[in-house]
Formats: sequence, C-alpha cells, structure tokens
Amino acid sequence: MRKYSIFAAGILFLAVASAGCAQKKQSQIEADQTRPAEKWLEIESVRLLRDYVRIDTTAEPGEEEGAKFLRNIFDCAGIETEILCPAPKRCNLLARLPGRTRKGTLLLLNHIDVAPAPPQVWHEALPFEGKIRAGYLWGRGAYDMKSLGLAEALAMRNLKRHGIVPASDILFVGEADEEIGQKWGMRWLLENHPGRFEGVANALNEGGNPEVILRNVRFFGIETVQAGFAIGEFAASSPAPLEDLARRWSELKSPVVEPLPQVRLAFDLMANHLVSPLTDPLRHLDRVRLNPAELAVLPDRYRSFLEARIFWWKPGPYPLESKTNFATFAAISVPPGLDPMTLLQPILADATSAGVRVTRAFSGGVALASPYPTPFTEMIRRVTEAHFPGVPFGPAPTSGGYTTSALLRQKGTPTYGYSSIPMNITDTARRHGPDERIYLRDYLTGVRVYEDLLEELALPPRN
Repeated sequence: MRKYSIFAAGILFLAVASAGCAQKKQSQIEADQTRPAEKWLEIESVRLLRDYVRIDTTAEPGEEEGAKFLRNIFDCAGIETEILCPAPKRCNLLARLPGRTRKGTLLLLNHIDVAPAPPQVWHEALPFEGKIRAGYLWGRGAYDMKSLGLAEALAMRNLKRHGIVPASDILFVGEADEEIGQKWGMRWLLENHPGRFEGVANALNEGGNPEVILRNVRFFGIETVQAGFAIGEFAASSPAPLEDLARRWSELKSPVVEPLPQVRLAFDLMANHLVSPLTDPLRHLDRVRLNPAELAVLPDRYRSFLEARIFWWKPGPYPLESKTNFATFAAISVPPGLDPMTLLQPILADATSAGVRVTRAFSGGVALASPYPTPFTEMIRRVTEAHFPGVPFGPAPTSGGYTTSALLRQKGTPTYGYSSIPMNITDTARRHGPDERIYLRDYLTGVRVYEDLLEELALPPRN
C-alpha cells in the first residue's frame, strides 16, 4: 500500500509540474498578440490613435477634421491652438506651449494628411477602419505619421499637466499637404505667417526610422540630411509610350561625388548591422566611388548619396478601373548639394515631345545638411539610449522621398528626422502601400520616449 502511495505521489508531482509548464507566463509578445481590441482601447493613447486613423485625411476630404481632432487634445489641456486653412478643407494646426523665452523654440512638426489609400488593394483591413488585431493597429497613417504626431502632442500635454514650464517655447505644427503637393503646409505657412516661427532654433520631424529585426532594435537613426529629390508623373492612353520613356531614361548622367562626413559616419554605423556584400563597400566609400563595379553593388538608398539615381514605377491603369488612361512616375534622388530639377527637366521635355502628358512635376531643390552632433542631438541621444541601452545611435540619411525637413534646412533651421517609435523592417514597405499598420507596443514605447524627451528639454541648460 505504501509503495503504491509513493508511486501515486510521483505521478501527482509530474502532473503538477506539467501543469505548471502549461501555465507558463506569457511573453510580452504573446500577451500583446492575444490581447483583445477592447483591452487595448482601455489605453487612452491607443484609443486616440484609433480615432485619429479613422479620420480620412487624404487630399480630397482634406485635413480639416484631423486638425479639429488634434485641437481638441490641446484645448482640453489648456494649450493655445490655431487652425489656418489656405484652401477649403486644407488645414494646418498650430499649438504653442509657452516657455521662459521664445528664443530657442523647438518646432515639433508632423503632417495631418496621409497618402492615397484605394480600398480595393487593402486586404487585411479597410484603410480608415482602425482595426486592432494581433497587437497591431491597421490603417492609413497608422505609422506615417499620425502615431508620431500624437506622440508629439501627448508629450506636450504631459508637460502642461505637470505644470512644467519649458526653458523655451514648444511649437507643434500639424501641417497639410505634405504627402502629395507640398503647397498648403509648411511652405505656405512660412511664406504667409513667418512671424509664427520667430525664435525657432531646432525642429523635429519624421525620418531617421529605427530599424527593428523581429523584436530587436538594431540601431536608432536620426536623419540629418536627405538626398535631393524630384518627381515627375506621366500619363498616356496606353502603357507603351510610358515604357519607352522609362527605357530612354533608365540611367542618369551625373558626377560621382565625395560623400558628406555625416554620410560616412552613418554608413559606417549601418555597415555593422548589414550582411555582405554591403558591409565592406559602406566602410570604404572612397574606394567604391572610384570603382563602377563596386558602386553598382550599392542599393539606391545608399548609392544616391554618391551619384544621381532614378526609379521608375511600372505603368498601370489610373484610376485602377480605367481602360484608357495609364500612369507612371519617375523619382530622382541626387547627392546633397546637387539640384535634382536639372536632371528632371530634360525628361519632362522628352515626354512632352513624345506625346506623353506630364501630370505633375516637383523638385525639393538642393538638399542641405543639419549640423551633427550638437548639444540638441546629444540630448536626444541620451534620452534614446536610456530607453534602448546598448543600441547604436547616429545619423541616418534618407533618400527616395521628400519631407518638409528639406525645406526647413534650406531656410536655415536645423531640422532632424527622429522617430521615437521603433518599426519592424517587414512593416516599412506598408507605409505608403496597402495594409499599413503599427505595432501598438512600439507605439506606446514611442509615446513614453517623447514624453521623456520633452521633459529633458524643459530642464534649464546645464552648466
């Protein structure tokens, strides 16, 4: 009988041990992915993001409702706001948190408008549904850039709620028309209301996205310079003329330049986290720029800082259901200091002579760099490293697109692309494509980082 009891006790112990394994505490990732939407929405910042994403702020409806949404956040906190609309429904929101002086103002820049989002190409969620599933929130603007805009707004509100008076003013600008026309946003504000920006010493905007592999942040970049950018959009009644145009201009003739010191520093940092064949050439740019074979190995996102590059989108029907209108675009990226319009202009002329319609042409002008490092960027580095210890931090040049940072740099304002929200590389391509989404845990982290950033900024200067 006793022998049986010992045997039974052993079986009971194994059963309890097995049950303990089965009830092992979930990892943070597992908990996030199984958390119901209603639980996520108990968090105010998530609820605000869902509601903001649900507002269609593409070009046709405009930004007015998005501006009103943001205004409500500031108004409820007692922060002065102003909505400026240069055209019907095309609206900018300005909010100012006064500091001890206006000199040294920090401009927090974001855009309210979002890229086009044709619902017929979205598969996992509708573009303005704000769907939450498996730890993600889907929707156009979920990452670019309503999440970062909210992080900026909530960080300002945090200072106000705690009665913290910053050393200098903090000016929040949610701009219009950044994604498509660049006509009714900061460009218009600077031309028509320059007094609003007196005293601005530094600006923070989107860009410099931190890279995440799986759930590990590999490096944290701050954008100090962009490649010069120009775009031409073309249309024809069939794809053939557009394809012929792209073939004639598949390569651009331009000099190979010496890279900026910031580009060298950035590429060396990135080389530590990239596999061969990129590691060696990024570390030896002087050798690479003299060797066409090695230069050709570099993807355009790096190569465009050494010589001009052009990308053509495959012609397709536009709108999608059209049988008689086809469209394409050419995006030109050039090293800082070169004018991309000089390379776009002959393509526009060739298109016109070939009977191809030019539907849009835009140039961001000559790209300039913001100084780095500076006391301001060092403050950003300290706060970032406190949240992501051991993760390399440094400059991260961007190419293949345009943000208002380029305009501000041309106006003489040091402007830095900084995202406090890590982004998995598998989600990067979704930003302007179908099924854009953001991992909510990363969004919440980004909100906290931005709060700490502004609190650090609000402190009096250290001796």
